[in-house]
Amino acid sequence: MMLLSSNRHFVLPEEWRLSPSRGNARSLSIPAASCPRFMFPTRSRSKSRGRGRSLSFNGVDPQFLLRNSWNSRNCSKFLLLEDRKNVWQRRDGMVVVCGAGDSVRTNGVGRSAEAETMELLEWPRVCQSVADFCATALGKKELLEVLLEMSKTREESEALMQQTSAGVEIISLLGGAFEFGALKTDVVKLCVERVRKGAVVSGPEVVSVVTLLQTGHSVRRSVNATVQEHPDRQLLMQPLLEMVSPMVTHPELVKVVWTVVDEDGSVKDSASPELRRARIQERTLEQRLLELLNKVGRDSFPDSHGQEAVNVDGRFCLAVPADSCNQVSGLLLRSSSGSTAYVEPAVAVPLNNKLAEAQADVLAAEYTVLLKLTDQLRPFLDDIQSALNIIVGIDVVMARARYSTWMGSTKPTFIDDDGNHPVALQLLRARHPLLVQQHRQLLKEAKTKLKSKTRMLGRLRARAGVTMAALEEMQASCSEAEALVAELEENAPVPIDVRVSQGTKVVAITGPNMGGKTATIKTVGLAALMAKSGLYILAAEPVLLPWFDAILADIGDEQSLSQSLSTFSGHLQRIKRIKMESTSRSLVLLDEVGAGTDPTEGAALGMALLESFAQNGAGGSFLTMATTHHGELKTLKYSDSRFENASVEFDEEKLRPTYRLLWGIPGRSNALNIAERLGLPTKILATARSLYGVASAEISEVIMELEEARRDHDHGLMKAESLLSEAKAYYAELAAASLRLKEHGRLLALEKSDRTAAAAAAARSHLNVLARNVQGRGSVKLSWESSAYKASGVTTGSQASKSWEELSFVSTSNRDGEKVTSGGAGGDVPTIGETVFIPKLARAAKVIQVRQDRKEITVQSGSLQVKLNLREIEWPPLSKL
Repeated sequence: MMLLSSNRHFVLPEEWRLSPSRGNARSLSIPAASCPRFMFPTRSRSKSRGRGRSLSFNGVDPQFLLRNSWNSRNCSKFLLLEDRKNVWQRRDGMVVVCGAGDSVRTNGVGRSAEAETMELLEWPRVCQSVADFCATALGKKELLEVLLEMSKTREESEALMQQTSAGVEIISLLGGAFEFGALKTDVVKLCVERVRKGAVVSGPEVVSVVTLLQTGHSVRRSVNATVQEHPDRQLLMQPLLEMVSPMVTHPELVKVVWTVVDEDGSVKDSASPELRRARIQERTLEQRLLELLNKVGRDSFPDSHGQEAVNVDGRFCLAVPADSCNQVSGLLLRSSSGSTAYVEPAVAVPLNNKLAEAQADVLAAEYTVLLKLTDQLRPFLDDIQSALNIIVGIDVVMARARYSTWMGSTKPTFIDDDGNHPVALQLLRARHPLLVQQHRQLLKEAKTKLKSKTRMLGRLRARAGVTMAALEEMQASCSEAEALVAELEENAPVPIDVRVSQGTKVVAITGPNMGGKTATIKTVGLAALMAKSGLYILAAEPVLLPWFDAILADIGDEQSLSQSLSTFSGHLQRIKRIKMESTSRSLVLLDEVGAGTDPTEGAALGMALLESFAQNGAGGSFLTMATTHHGELKTLKYSDSRFENASVEFDEEKLRPTYRLLWGIPGRSNALNIAERLGLPTKILATARSLYGVASAEISEVIMELEEARRDHDHGLMKAESLLSEAKAYYAELAAASLRLKEHGRLLALEKSDRTAAAAAAARSHLNVLARNVQGRGSVKLSWESSAYKASGVTTGSQASKSWEELSFVSTSNRDGEKVTSGGAGGDVPTIGETVFIPKLARAAKVIQVRQDRKEITVQSGSLQVKLNLREIEWPPLSKL
């Protein structure tokens, strides 16, 4: 029997029967005799059926469904099943059959080059690291699917990046991400599915639903409030605002649910009168049963403290010693390990029966309440499903944002190949995310170990009777832990600088083994994958790179004994697949190109391959980065402007690589120099140099001079950056000092204004007092040395002059023989429209109403209206005297 797919075929044993098609699905039946051992994820299951066994994936029909040429999502979670002869594995969503026996064979092309690249670059590990920041189960699952599927267009990648930026901004403004830890998204999803099928919700399910709605309401409110508080950030947070805006949380439904169900999912007694009565009856019967069992225990075992009353399978009974169970008349329910017996006394049987009936009534009443709650929930299923999808989507976005923030990454910018940018790709101080994560984990463990040993040493020193040898041993252990921490802090992953100019199509990286060449191209490849997936990149600003339609890599040893492939043949097979999939927008990464065969032929083949990838169109690339040991590949730069050289630095003093990438400088051989420093005999070195050739030696010297010049340039650049940082710091200090001076001047001006206003108020008050006390004729003598003016601390000469002019009317009016009278002292009353003076307010006001019977008037001064007694005014006012 043969099973055909779109790009391969499988020969299966005859006893493995393939059932006829049902739509686009077929099932595979495996006999029990040859049934292999299975390893499935938790959502998959297997069921035995008589002699054979069928397989089920993700809760689909309990058979092995083969949909769309074995490339179905239903089968994509299949991990591994194997027996003595055959191994089945999942690769890129397709089931691959491999076997050493004759019963199962496989032919055809393997996985796509892009799928292989993801595994070679360890992209699934990066995805898992990001998914660990998800707070919900469905969020983690969706994030892994999104990251592994990879965006197909630049617009998708930019949309993902905008969402991540919005999440980073929310974390910055709120001081953390949204709290989704209490959500049970998988329970909510199952609840919605069950209700759609007509099932009744359970208490925990409905609690999960309302918790989701409450969380959605809180998230939407937080996003809206943050946008309102920071209107200048609205454009940046627009993606999250658009995500939460359609969410409907139905607070009225939440209120109804909480009146019926407790937080633990149990139905409240107040949910219905029937439930209340049933539970009261249940508790009453339980109490009567316990009292009865305690009495029976005391009567049957008077010498002991009584036997314990326990519940066994829903029936209350006594736990008695096994050898004394005949002392209690009743039913033996269970015997445990021969030492304890559980006996239901005969007198307790009727009450137990009644209790069982009461418990059944409770369950029936609870079911009625939950059924009614289900009917109330059913109209809102679409909104609940929508809220679930939105919350899961936000969890995915926040996981990407939290990962980017935790790693200290930088937002990348996609650039166009239009000549407006001097660089085609720029990654400054870029680091491999998995190496950084591994280093952080090791450093954390080392610090934890050091802290623990330090505490142990402190306890030993405080303990009496500890020997000196034990203290010295613990001190040595602490010293080792400190040394490990210091070593890890010193040997952090070394950042690299990658700056590819416009027009460069191929970069050849040379240098010694273990120098970081492969890590360099892996870092670039992961950076491109992270940018496509909406993740920030672990590099310094600015991060500039094009959008690659595919990242294709040939890294590692492709040797395969089962397929009779050597290392060289394996590389060629993979490069062939890369050539079939690459375009003029692809990133191609080749490790040790041309290796594994004769050096001369390998170099020639490597040069031809790199030149083919430098072409545009199908089979070419936008950028190819290749590591090599072939010196001939370095010369391509000097005959073709599309090529560039780079090398990893080697420290000849310490005889080890520095893992720094030197841009524009080809690598050179260090074997003879290293041999000389290691003390190899001079005669042998002289013979080696003569065989090596004068021209090659001169080239090495030139390269060495270039490396020294590059080091001097880097040193000067670092010094310039340091001076620039100092200048920026000084500028920041000067700007801060300028702001402080301005603020000090503002405070002085404000203080002066306050003092002046206080003096003016004191002057007005003093003058008003004098004016009210004017009696008779003559000029008014002002005492400008009053305590009010002395307290103000302001020169009052000008104010005194002005006030003197204002009071000049006093002497004039007095000379005319007029008097200032108090309202109500005589028989005259002001009329509407006249002006009176109010001493309490120290101002004049216009009369708008007169009540002669009550001797009251209503006056208005500006917008102020007040009722006054005639005794509280002076009339006519001073202005008319």
